[in-house]
Amino acid sequence: MTVILSASEMKRADAEAIASGTPSRTLMERAARAALEIFFAEFDTTDPLFLCGNGNNGGDGLAMARFLCEIVGRARVCYLGPTDGRGRPDIARMSEECARQYDLLPAGVQVSTALDLSGTSAVVDAIFGIGLTRAVEGKIAEAIEALNRKKLPVLSLDIPSGVCADTGRVMGIAVRATKTVTMSAYKYGHFLFPGTLCCGEVTVADIGIPVGGAKGALLERSDLDTLPRRPERAHKGTFGRVLVIGGSVGMSGAGYLAAKAAYRAGAGLVEIFAPNENRIIYQTQLPEALLTLYDPEALDGALLESAIARADAIAIGMGLGRSPLTKAIVEQVLATATVPLVVDADALNEIAASQDLMRLLQLYAAPKCLTPHLGEMSRLCGRSVGEISMQLTSVAADAAALFEACVVLKDARTVIADKEHLYLNRYGNNGMATGGCGDVLAGIIAAFYAAGDTDAPMHGVLAHALAGDAAKKNWGSHGLMASDLVDSLSQVLP
Repeated sequence: MTVILSASEMKRADAEAIASGTPSRTLMERAARAALEIFFAEFDTTDPLFLCGNGNNGGDGLAMARFLCEIVGRARVCYLGPTDGRGRPDIARMSEECARQYDLLPAGVQVSTALDLSGTSAVVDAIFGIGLTRAVEGKIAEAIEALNRKKLPVLSLDIPSGVCADTGRVMGIAVRATKTVTMSAYKYGHFLFPGTLCCGEVTVADIGIPVGGAKGALLERSDLDTLPRRPERAHKGTFGRVLVIGGSVGMSGAGYLAAKAAYRAGAGLVEIFAPNENRIIYQTQLPEALLTLYDPEALDGALLESAIARADAIAIGMGLGRSPLTKAIVEQVLATATVPLVVDADALNEIAASQDLMRLLQLYAAPKCLTPHLGEMSRLCGRSVGEISMQLTSVAADAAALFEACVVLKDARTVIADKEHLYLNRYGNNGMATGGCGDVLAGIIAAFYAAGDTDAPMHGVLAHALAGDAAKKNWGSHGLMASDLVDSLSQVLP
């Protein structure tokens, strides 16, 4: 895993480094030198332009311009912060460090307050940093629009100006960077949509600020290496028994995909609790699965109780449909099961519609993982899909606290939250935006739980996403099917 920080966490780490004896000017100049090294190595520095604001991000840019001038004898700065009555940079309205860097500029640095991109070979974007909380307006918005229209190579410092560091939201307009160099650690906005589309390649520069102990982490491929080791001497009981409660009349595929994914993810046994009508389908498609069949017109609670008692982990909700029967099944599972539980799809919808089920879910004592997409999360928390899409991390964290569960909020950048951790997944692709992929994820997580993996949601999301990327290599993103992910799991699991 790689540390990822919110804006407030980064500011706190910065303040702690200063309090521990590293002057803020030293940190700023380390940042400027690290960025300048990248700028020299990867951009055309024949005639660069530094776009600077009046905060510390602008101070980074001014320090870069000074260092460049010391090397080549000149540099150009366009200052986009507030000006005084004579149209010059208003030093009184700069941050302390920005003002200090402005005072240090040598005569070879030309400072203008009017944007002129003619002849410019590359641009350093140092207008706003990670603290932006308001919409970009006025002359700065006009300057960003002109820069984007020109399509010049751009190096953004910390994050492209106009992108919210915590949510990835574009605050009206944002710089479209070729590359971003960020200080000390990644920020959430580098990977969350739509801001991630503005960042280009993101590089982290170490400037000597300790960032250990952060709640957030970016998942890496190597994290799958921490899956529990499978012993050489084993039998089918060693790797656990998964109960899949999914699929309904006319919708057998969801249960099938979850069950097959559980097998591919390593489960020793998979039992499907399904209506009688689906028997032939499951026996034909997945003969390895055990079947417990019920009459959808008259649920036998004893039959379900027996299946629950045999399970080491349960996945419930995939393709169950919305009905009094589904509610009764969900209620019995929440009231009686004592094993790790993955709650998906229609089980989530039934819970969202019932205060009684909500309370049962909160009281469920064993590990539990909720896997909502944005629509299901909207029903669970009463917030709009649009609002959720712009606040993925905070919504997931709030839901995890409310339900005392691990919440996997599914999106193009899936967030995994529990009371101690916040993980962000950057793998996967748009070919996975197809029916059944969520069912596959539920089966994978349940299989990992059944084998005793306490990090099953994190490992499940990562394995699912990497399988999607492997499937894309084999079949392309157009026409990718959920079953392709199942068949690709063997390529990504250790």
